[in-house]
Amino acid sequence: MKKISWVRMIYLYLMTSIGLIVFIIGSVMAINTTLKAFVFKQVDYNYYNGPNELYLRDSVAQVEALKNCENLTEEDRANIELWLEDYQNWKENSKNYNPAVSNRQREASNAIAMILVGFPIYFMHWRIIKKEKREEETV
Repeated sequence: MKKISWVRMIYLYLMTSIGLIVFIIGSVMAINTTLKAFVFKQVDYNYYNGPNELYLRDSVAQVEALKNCENLTEEDRANIELWLEDYQNWKENSKNYNPAVSNRQREASNAIAMILVGFPIYFMHWRIIKKEKREEETV
């Protein structure tokens, strides 16, 4: 009769539990993200629709006013123009950026990663437990 070590059994049950917990958390995150994207579409509306550009408007006005100062060097003027150009590029690039969609994609990728890691850990260790239990009963 083959006796299974209690340390091995503790390890197997512990890894099975960890894998199952990670799989469950990943599944819950995936369901949550899916519900936010397709059922409860307004859930992120107030959270993400903050005034991003309002904070920069004063800075842009100040930089525009600085351009007209008389005692600026050519390097300063070039830096101001570069800053304004960078601001316009940022403004143009951020038109298509939606923070709610970005957050959902981040959550979905985390959830998928947890599912892809958690389920194999759970399944592999649970299969070993079942196999060893079956062998113990037959011997």
